[in-house]
Amino acid sequence: MFKLNVGYEHPGLGDDFSHDPFAKAKVETAKWVGTLLDRTYPGHAWRTEVVMAKTGGVIKIQLMGLMPSDRWYVVKLSDVLTDPGGKRTVLKGAGELLERYQIPRGKFSIDHWRDALNLIPIKGRGHLDPLR
Repeated sequence: MFKLNVGYEHPGLGDDFSHDPFAKAKVETAKWVGTLLDRTYPGHAWRTEVVMAKTGGVIKIQLMGLMPSDRWYVVKLSDVLTDPGGKRTVLKGAGELLERYQIPRGKFSIDHWRDALNLIPIKGRGHLDPLR
């Protein structure tokens, strides 16, 4: 089982919150997404990253250990903001990631995790063909 951990990394400037006007919003959004994922799909190794700018932003969701570090499921913040409660859009993406790796939606199971690892090609660890 994995435990929810939220942190902040300033884009290129270390942990100096004063230079990023979106720092607090990013951290609060990441906490909200992390808590939502952990409550709905408990125990999975979720990694989320929030990118914001004056013109909008995205929430990036990753299933650590299965997905390559440079691959994410991306949700536009505008889609979350127009979704009543904002949950449906985020949970849809996370659920699709689980299903992509043939893991049932729900709480973490070491057996399902091992099965998913066995399905992943060694080269590129985590890259699967596009869904058909």
